[in-house]
Amino acid sequence: MNNMLLSIVIPAYNAERFLHNLLSFLVEQVFECKKHSIEVIIVNDGSQDSTKKIAEDFSNKYPFITVINQENKGECGARNTGIKCAKGKYLYFLDSDDTIPVGTLAFFQQLLLGSNDIDVFNFGYEVERNGQVCKIVSSAQLDKRHFNDNSIKKNFLSKKMPCCICSSIYKKDFIYDNDLFFPVGIKIGGDLVFMVNAFTKSNSAYYSKRICFIYQIRDDSVMQGYKSYNMDRIKSFEIVRDTIIDNAEYYSLVKKEANFFIANLYLANLVAYLKSNVKDKEINKIFIQNKFFLYKSIKGRFINRMAILVARCVPLRLLLKIFK
Repeated sequence: MNNMLLSIVIPAYNAERFLHNLLSFLVEQVFECKKHSIEVIIVNDGSQDSTKKIAEDFSNKYPFITVINQENKGECGARNTGIKCAKGKYLYFLDSDDTIPVGTLAFFQQLLLGSNDIDVFNFGYEVERNGQVCKIVSSAQLDKRHFNDNSIKKNFLSKKMPCCICSSIYKKDFIYDNDLFFPVGIKIGGDLVFMVNAFTKSNSAYYSKRICFIYQIRDDSVMQGYKSYNMDRIKSFEIVRDTIIDNAEYYSLVKKEANFFIANLYLANLVAYLKSNVKDKEINKIFIQNKFFLYKSIKGRFINRMAILVARCVPLRLLLKIFK
């Protein structure tokens, strides 16, 4: 009989700088939990460094750690491999260069053991830059609340329920029943596509304001992000947009929140593109073609809504001509 409660899936590609510290930290937390209730699955996605050795050293020492070596399939492909190999009732996705606060796994275990009818659990998280907390993303208003059907979709799309892929836990049966695997072939934004699909199909969710994930930003990755913007990123926006709109029944029930989500994602992409050193006529064209989403009726977080209203007043063609 399988009593595994939680499977932690970690995609790892050339992760030698971070993997040892993350696994050491997870081992300490697993020992605080009920025996045989948590497993760690490391998917070595064709790494060219010492990732494989680090992962296998831990696996040889700790039976709850499993290593899967595969040819490079990208982050989405690695996560899908982890899903298919997971034994746990619930799945948690964690990146190799991030971490979780002390006591998080014990908290997860206690919460999951007391819940049987929840598809998705969401938690607060914080953002660190070079070891210093620069942002806390959490909602005290939604703390310890259960959500059903449309209320899940509205709170997610309106950004009132803050979450990211590594601040959520998913019931494995829910993933399989709805064929909720990560989209293969998408280099950027696959996690967002997965979450949009999950929240459009979920009928039950739970939110806790407790900080259960730490997203770590480093200066080298920040600077690279400012410099680069490519067709993969704008294509990811288009896929998310179509995922929401093409589900006609779902879209009609939460139209204002859905429009808000699309407009907010559009604006975030536009700002990233304007900050980059990339000039691409095709990308310019896609932004111009999609600007009408800024003018649709919206409903969502006040600060994001104000940004969208301001963006409506900006002459986009002139802006692109000046900067691009």
